[in-house]
Amino acid sequence: MADLTKAQKEYVDDLAMQRVFDMNSDEVLVNALEQKIHQMEDHLKAYFHERVKFHQQNKK
Repeated sequence: MADLTKAQKEYVDDLAMQRVFDMNSDEVLVNALEQKIHQMEDHLKAYFHERVKFHQQNKK
């Protein structure tokens, strides 16, 4: 995986947490999140999916 900046990691991790913890939220919010993910570069998408998996495994 390409090196990501701290800001990129924080942004993507925040999106991953939103995906995991807001799954039952308003459809408009979920669609907006999906659009952000779709527009990411491939290396950011890969990190996003890694973080989603992490947060799903550590969900309280």
